[in-house]
Amino acid sequence: MIDTLTGTIHLVRHGEVENPKGVIYGRLPGYNLSERGERQARAAGEHLRKADIGALWASPLERAQETAQAIAEHHPIEITTDERLIESDSTLEGVGRTLWGVFRNPLRWWRLRNPLAPSWGESFSDVRVRMLSAIGDAVRTAEGGEVVVVSHQTPVMVARLALTRSRRPPWLDRLPCETGSVTTLVLDDGRVLSANYFRSGD
Repeated sequence: MIDTLTGTIHLVRHGEVENPKGVIYGRLPGYNLSERGERQARAAGEHLRKADIGALWASPLERAQETAQAIAEHHPIEITTDERLIESDSTLEGVGRTLWGVFRNPLRWWRLRNPLAPSWGESFSDVRVRMLSAIGDAVRTAEGGEVVVVSHQTPVMVARLALTRSRRPPWLDRLPCETGSVTTLVLDDGRVLSANYFRSGD
């Protein structure tokens, strides 16, 4: 499928989330954008204001939908919600983000045995398959227009690596993927002609 992709694809990570308890929220409902996240979403929308968007697809989670809405405000287009763009599944949902929060329960240690898979949740290869499937469908529906995909950190990083034909785990490449960022790839028959990274100044 990668070999036939042609077009401009904007991979957007949602804005910062309101998370006062500092937990790994994953796919848990009820996590919306913070005030800073709203500013980041608006900045992403401004960045894409002049783009010729033919398809705007987003994860069903609140933070992605809110970010997509900020982008849609500049374009006469509806948001397509697709489950394939959702956050990667994790057994650590609800756990504190600190090392103590993760390691204090010995029952979790076995889940952390292989960070290259990763062993604590959905594999990078499974994320890759579903993200590329969704992106391919979005490109087809765009009918030559640019494609915006609003998702989450790991899915965005995995998709970027896949589109650039790298199979390395995302954490080894140290790809920038800040909240509210836009990674733009221009492809011709699966070959990357150019890449650009936008981050909010907030």
